[in-house]
Amino acid sequence: MLFYETMGKPFRNKFNWSVSRDSTFLECPRQYYFNYYGYWSGWEYDAPEGVRQIYVLKKLKNRATWAGQVVHDCIKRSLDNISRGIPVLPPDEIRSLTRDRMRQDFRSSRSGAYWENPKINCGLYEHEYQLNVTDEQWRETADRVDTCLKNFYASEVYDGLQRLPRENFLEIERFSGFDLDGVNVIIKLDCATRESDRIVVWDWKTGKAEQTGLSFQMACYAYYASNTYRVPVRHVITRRFELLRDELIEESISEGSLNELLNYIRGSIKDMKSLLDDEERNTTQEDRFSKVEKPNICYRCNFLKVCKPSL
Repeated sequence: MLFYETMGKPFRNKFNWSVSRDSTFLECPRQYYFNYYGYWSGWEYDAPEGVRQIYVLKKLKNRATWAGQVVHDCIKRSLDNISRGIPVLPPDEIRSLTRDRMRQDFRSSRSGAYWENPKINCGLYEHEYQLNVTDEQWRETADRVDTCLKNFYASEVYDGLQRLPRENFLEIERFSGFDLDGVNVIIKLDCATRESDRIVVWDWKTGKAEQTGLSFQMACYAYYASNTYRVPVRHVITRRFELLRDELIEESISEGSLNELLNYIRGSIKDMKSLLDDEERNTTQEDRFSKVEKPNICYRCNFLKVCKPSL
């Protein structure tokens, strides 16, 4: 049986903006189309075969994103418990349970179970596209997760969060956002806390190297926190914890850069909407979105088999 994403009345595909949406649009417009339009209604039992396929492919994760999601889920659960006064499991037990979860995810993905229910079954890009990944490479992925968790639970950051008054936890991986000219800008902070008169935005990174666009992402977070918690932006600080390198990076955003940030978002929204057939209904067609046929993009894209670039 195919998975239902909602029960009752069908819901609309509403236009919104996010840093990840902008990044996808810049990388490849056709990939953007599949990710935000082509998959729509693919969860329904009577969805056309092509739409259903796009929906399943959208849910795939590669090894890096899988590892990142596993780490984030662990940290979220621990912080949720701390913020509610619930005891947290010992770090060694957390890491052991996490390794078991990854084994289960791996077996489920290898079996192809995600084609029956991609919402609850892990689907890995490497399995879907039958990539030649060695056992050693899979172990390296699991070891990377283990290192990130070791570094987090042994850190002064975690120690400080454990001692933080419960009421000073503001958000933990909650979808939220702000309105910009009638468009919902989606934000999901890994964690936000209050320290005296300051708001601290926390971000956990699990990659090997700093990703491009991070300063812009953190600026969006700071702007959101300033507006949501009604503090001057100079009272918002962002702390990015590079877990693999065990490095904490603290940043702030200046008042003067806010106009530049908002103008960029407005321009990005305008570019995206220029490819819509109907802005009010947020509808469009695949052929309006060009393909960026480059090996470094195509050969890591979830939608490779439906896009079929001429590489």
